[in-house]
Amino acid sequence: MRSALPKVLHPLCGRPLIGHILAAVDALQPAISTVVVASDALDALRARFGEQYRYVVQAERLGTGHATLQARPIMREQCDDVLVLVGDAPLIRSATLQRLVALRREYDALVALLSFTADPPTGYGRVLRDAEGNVTAIVEERDATDAQRAITEVNSGILCFDAAWMWPALDRVQRSPVKGEYYLTDLIALAIADRGVGAVQALLADDPAEALGVNDRAQLAQAERVLRMRLLDALMRSGVTVVDPVTTYVDVDVAVGQDTTLLPGTMLRGSTRVGARCIIGPYTSLTDTIVADDAQVRYTFAEGAVIPAHAIIGPFVYLRGVQSVTGEIYQA
Repeated sequence: MRSALPKVLHPLCGRPLIGHILAAVDALQPAISTVVVASDALDALRARFGEQYRYVVQAERLGTGHATLQARPIMREQCDDVLVLVGDAPLIRSATLQRLVALRREYDALVALLSFTADPPTGYGRVLRDAEGNVTAIVEERDATDAQRAITEVNSGILCFDAAWMWPALDRVQRSPVKGEYYLTDLIALAIADRGVGAVQALLADDPAEALGVNDRAQLAQAERVLRMRLLDALMRSGVTVVDPVTTYVDVDVAVGQDTTLLPGTMLRGSTRVGARCIIGPYTSLTDTIVADDAQVRYTFAEGAVIPAHAIIGPFVYLRGVQSVTGEIYQA
């Protein structure tokens, strides 16, 4: 990211990248959630998310298998399923995670992995299946044959494990002779070796965007476009009119009431709450602002304001830290 800010704390629609992942996991009501972090990110994450989660430092960055191993002293004997996610894939949905856990349990598999279709699949581990559709291996691109590289079903890095099998199996993962790291995906081969075909199940994601990783600011912008359209689609389906979704920006914690219209250039940020039958915009930015029912707010910049019902605000108004405003027309 070329930034002093840890990557997982970069904002995406009003919430840090890792905050979206944690929210998706929270919906499953896990027995315990542990965040494995680098030492230089620990204080920042703890300050942002508090003690709701357990934190463990990966002092040396020796791969995904090594990172998972750091959580073993905290999580062993705590649960039957271990769900492992990556901290830079913020578009995963809780419903998809629930399906992944359910798949592992249904087949009593040692591992269930989330796969997706990538076109092109460059850079991803390919999911190999036999003629019956059973997962037989994950092959990394550098080790793949030309035929295997043509496979478009790839591994997302999100996996669910049988906890009783996984924790001791981690000790059998060998260090890569190429990069000197321990790869969590090596457990795929170990699971098949231990129990044969059927030990590993793969859930093909309905939406490949759920596995989108963010490694630079261009990918951050791509993820923001996807999530923003999800949020706007949900608003429109709930009874909100969005005249031009391309020029409308809404954060994940914003709420908008039924029959409200968002005009082009509208930006609703933070914990903004907009009531029913309002008209917001055009070219209006509201941050942590409350707008009561039937208000009209146009060409306005507001932070921390409370706008009463039936008020007509704007054009060209700036409200900052205002606890309340009257219902009169405000204009420059």
